Amino acid sequence: MGTNNHKGHSLTRTSYKPWLAAALDLGSNSFHVTIVDTRVKPYRMVYRYGVKVQLGAGLDEQNNLTSEAIDRGLSCLHDMAKRMAKVAPTNRHIIATNTLRVAHNRQVFIDQAEPIIQAPIQVVSGEREADLIFSGVLQELQSLQLGDQTKLVIDIGGGSTEIVCGQQQPNILNSFAMGCVAFSQRYFPDRMITEAAIDAAIDAAQEVVKGHVNDYVACDWQVCIGSSGTIKALAALSEQQDKGLPVLDRASMAAVRAKILQFDTLDAVRLPYLRPDRGEVLPAGYAILQGVMQAFDLDKVYFSTGALREGVIAEIEVA
Repeated sequence: MGTNNHKGHSLTRTSYKPWLAAALDLGSNSFHVTIVDTRVKPYRMVYRYGVKVQLGAGLDEQNNLTSEAIDRGLSCLHDMAKRMAKVAPTNRHIIATNTLRVAHNRQVFIDQAEPIIQAPIQVVSGEREADLIFSGVLQELQSLQLGDQTKLVIDIGGGSTEIVCGQQQPNILNSFAMGCVAFSQRYFPDRMITEAAIDAAIDAAQEVVKGHVNDYVACDWQVCIGSSGTIKALAALSEQQDKGLPVLDRASMAAVRAKILQFDTLDAVRLPYLRPDRGEVLPAGYAILQGVMQAFDLDKVYFSTGALREGVIAEIEVA
């Protein structure tokens, strides 16, 4: 009773620490888990872990997940289950985003995944994802002056990009069907890096969002905040800080572009401060951010570590 029979992962309920809670994000590029101690508020982060799965790369032309992609995801979840071993199943909060939103056969994956992680998978809408991202950014910025300002928040994922505007609550939120995995496949199909490919991806990203820019103008945002692994990687490459946060501006984005163009293929991208598994989606991620910056005429984008998981954690209530 209360045991998990998966190989190498047998624990009784008495092994759980009732004050621990976990947020697991099943993203299109990576799966990430954050574990927190709920005995103090704000909740104290105990553990973070992420691994590239590229579930989004496993969507076929009919928007079905291939068996290989499903196997990659399930293999990762066996690992994640071990990492959440001390967290009671009722305190495991599992969120799935764009790829499982659009996959016609998502239930095939979910039916095999839920017994592994012993918790239900919530496939959230794009608007709900944007809402949680905004909440996560807000949590992280509370201690900074920027927290009181009206924020334009940009989160570039593997399959979608969320753009939200608000001060303490989101006033405008949208989820756009463009992400670094999807754009890598579309604009770098031969995995070659060229100026033409990058420019085509930038133009496409700008085109996707430009019709919505005027909607955000009424929000009268004061500062732009970026979240997610893509913007984290770009900000690290810029090596600039302002107001206590990493920051990207037009000059540093131009410098990042020059660094990317040093490489001939996606597989060759290796740079300081960049995780090896992030390199192949960096050109597409750069292009999406550059396109959004051009559409919104942005001078600066600050990076916040707060994102979807932090938003999920902010809503957790533990009895």
